[in-house]
Amino acid sequence: MSKILRVKVKKCAIDVKVEALRKYSEEFKMILQVALDLTDIEQAISIAEKAARGGAHWLEVGTPLIKKEGMRAVELMKRRFPDRKIVADLKTMDTGALEVEMAARHGADVVSILGVADNKTIRDALMVARKYGIKVMVDLIGVKDKVKRAKELEKMGVHYILVHTGIDEQAQGKSPLEDLEKVVKAVKIPVAVAGGLNLETIPKVIELGATIIIVGGAITKSENPEEVTRRIIDLFWDEYMQTIRKAMHDITEHIDHVADALRLEEVRGMVDAMIGANKIFIYGAGRSGLVGKAFAMRLMHLDFNVYVVGETITPAFEEGDLLIAISGSGETRTIVDAAEIAKKQGGKVVAITSYKNSTLGKLADVVVEIPGRAKTDVPTDYIARQMLTQYKWIAPMGTLFEDSTMVFLDGIIALLMATFQKTEKDMKRKHATLE
Repeated sequence: MSKILRVKVKKCAIDVKVEALRKYSEEFKMILQVALDLTDIEQAISIAEKAARGGAHWLEVGTPLIKKEGMRAVELMKRRFPDRKIVADLKTMDTGALEVEMAARHGADVVSILGVADNKTIRDALMVARKYGIKVMVDLIGVKDKVKRAKELEKMGVHYILVHTGIDEQAQGKSPLEDLEKVVKAVKIPVAVAGGLNLETIPKVIELGATIIIVGGAITKSENPEEVTRRIIDLFWDEYMQTIRKAMHDITEHIDHVADALRLEEVRGMVDAMIGANKIFIYGAGRSGLVGKAFAMRLMHLDFNVYVVGETITPAFEEGDLLIAISGSGETRTIVDAAEIAKKQGGKVVAITSYKNSTLGKLADVVVEIPGRAKTDVPTDYIARQMLTQYKWIAPMGTLFEDSTMVFLDGIIALLMATFQKTEKDMKRKHATLE
């Protein structure tokens, strides 16, 4: 492969990676908007190309550029970057409907309106924005009581609030940080922030809760706009990694709580039932089913006669067999039906559930209770928590039952290995060879 071709392949790989990161960032609700506050359209497009390669999500046609080039600047930017959201920084003070329609017709995806504008101007802008399927960002520059105005704007239906320290204010040493945290706490809609942001200050605005980070001069005046943009996206990922780590710490803390709460008589009852069974059947639905399959595989490695309910080679359930039924709620209809059949056939049922008084729990010979949700500040029963969502979200979809059950069942495997004096080497002899 020639040197030139290798360079092109490497560059293509980098571009693909950057595009993937850009899409991930936008889905995670952290957006980098590059403010092109220039007066030359060709220069603006050139810098936009570099910023886009670096991973910028939104490209802002700045107020000076619109005043110099008119809506033509918006149209050219959208034509050149059809896959990016184009922000028309109109800073509209009057004739909201007219100016928003002009921007929308020329390709704008987001338009800015001044927060000091009359409410009718903003409502008219929103009406036209809905017609064209675009969004309205209201800029709080010049607004004295930003928190109060932000709440009013949210009720009116604006899509984004911008906490903005203008260039002239920056020259006086002012910063958007002074108001950002208060506004973020006051509203539920996304809050953007602008005003002299750079690689040093961006981590702070992320920490304060901004979701749209607007950067101008730090990119447009740099010698390498692409590299600076990429470094800003890396800062976003630093925050994402903190989110992942926190979730993992919270999950492991919950699993530790589950381990401490395990009852000896429940675990002993389950192990005794397994050792005394002719055949073991594992049944779970959804994620619980996947956890059950992993457990069944390890039991097979330990020479247990084990099957997963639903597989085509699963034999008939007979007297002396054991069903291990996994259901967080204990009310999954198919799992409950299977437990009823198992009991009628003269077998035993071990229920792994968060609710021992559930239908499944009452049917079972042995119940192993695995708490599935974090403790709430409002101790109510299961149905009330579901209706009122009075629980803390830790894992995706709000439950840690499957995570805790998986680790618990791995603990059971460790116990059985010790009981039967099985080593990993012994188990590997039964590991699949046709994969």
